[in-house]
Amino acid sequence: MPKAAQSYQHKANFNQMKELSSLPAPDYDDYFNLLKSFKSHNRFFPTLPVETSRGCWWQRTLASSKAHPKTANRSTGCAFCNLNLQWTGYRAKDPPQVVNEIDQLTAKYRTLSVAIADNVLPRKTSKKIFEKLETLKKDLRLFSEIRATTSYQELKAMGQSGLQEVQIGIEALSGSLLKKLHKGTTAIQNLEIMRNCETLDIINISNLILNFPGSDKQDVVETLDGIKFAIPYRPLKAVGFWLGYGSPVWHNPKAYGIRAVFNHPNWGRLFPPKIFQSMQFMIQAYRGDLGYQKKIWQPVRKKLELWQNTYAELRKEVSQSPILSMRDGRDFLIIRQRRLHKETINHRLVGTSRLIYIFCFSHRSLRRIRNQFPMFAEDKIIAFLKMMVEKNLMFEENRRYLSLAVPVKYHH
Repeated sequence: MPKAAQSYQHKANFNQMKELSSLPAPDYDDYFNLLKSFKSHNRFFPTLPVETSRGCWWQRTLASSKAHPKTANRSTGCAFCNLNLQWTGYRAKDPPQVVNEIDQLTAKYRTLSVAIADNVLPRKTSKKIFEKLETLKKDLRLFSEIRATTSYQELKAMGQSGLQEVQIGIEALSGSLLKKLHKGTTAIQNLEIMRNCETLDIINISNLILNFPGSDKQDVVETLDGIKFAIPYRPLKAVGFWLGYGSPVWHNPKAYGIRAVFNHPNWGRLFPPKIFQSMQFMIQAYRGDLGYQKKIWQPVRKKLELWQNTYAELRKEVSQSPILSMRDGRDFLIIRQRRLHKETINHRLVGTSRLIYIFCFSHRSLRRIRNQFPMFAEDKIIAFLKMMVEKNLMFEENRRYLSLAVPVKYHH
C-alpha cells in the first residue's frame, strides 16, 4: 500500500472511447446468480442501472493560457461537483441503442425498474429516447437525474414512458446563491419544474445545499422567501456542503473564503497514518467560515422541517389532491389554496386575469406579458401580478412571473 500511495502523485494514463456506440449492454449475470442463491424471503426485485451518456455537457475543461497557466485541465461546471472527473468531454449513445439495451435487460432479468445513471441527460436526444421507450409497451419504473431547465413537454414525455422519480439539480432557491454555485439556472426555473413534477405526479427527491462557503445573509433571505412559494410542492432535502477533491471550489478555495484544505479526519480512522498523509481523498475538509455558515443557515433548516410537516399533513388530508390547484371554466378560472389548520381559500379569475395566469404557466417576462395583452393597460397588469405574488399564487424573479397552481386536468 505505501508504494501505491507514493505512486498516486504520478498521473496514470487514461484512455477513453471516442464514442459509446461500440459498448455492449451491461452484463449483470453474476449479480443475479448471487441473488438466486438467497433464501426466498430475502430475494427482491432489483433496479437495473443503465447509461445514456458519460460526462457532463455543463462541465467544460479549461484550456491553459499564458495569462492563466494554472487553469490547464481544470473543469468548470457546478462549483461543488467533482463527479467523473476522469471523463473528457461529453458522449451520448444513440436513442435506438439506449432503448434496445433497456428492452433487452428488462426482458433478460425479468425486472422493470431502471435507474438512468447519467450525470446529465443528453440535451438533443433525451426526449426522443423517452418517446421510444413508451413504444416498448412495458410498464417501466424509471429514475433519472435531470436539469431544472427540462421543459414541461420533455418531462411529460418522460412520465409517459415510465419516469416516476427524479433528482433535479435544484440545489438552491436563491438566485444569488445559484450564481455562486454556477448552476446556470434561476430560482423561478427551479420552482417551475417542481410544480411540473407535482402536476405530472413525478416524485421529486432533490436537494437544497446549505452552508456553502461564501454564501451570505442575502442568500438565506432569498432561500426563505423561495420556500414560502414552494410550500405546495414536495419538499427538498437539506444537504450540508462538503468539499469534493477536484471540484471548482477545491481548485479555487480563496474565492470562497477557504483558508486551508486537507484530508477529512475520518479518513485517518480508515487508513494507516502513512497512507492518510500521502494521499488526497475524494472528500476533503477545510478551514473557512464553517461556524458562520452553520449559524446563518439555521433558520432554513427549521423552515425545511416546517415545509416537510406541512406538505405531509396537507397531502394526507385529501389524498393525491394538489395543495395549490386550478380548474379552468373556459371563461373563468378557480384556484384552490389549501392551508394547514386554516380554511381553504378559493380564488376566481375572469377575463384577462384568467388569460394572464394561464399564459404564465411557463415563466414569462413582464415584457412578454405586455406584448401578449396589448389591450390591457400596463399599470393594471403590474397591479394584478403584484396581487398574485402577495397571495403566493405567482412567483416573481427579476420581473419574470410564474403561475404556481397545479392544473387539475393534467394532474394524474
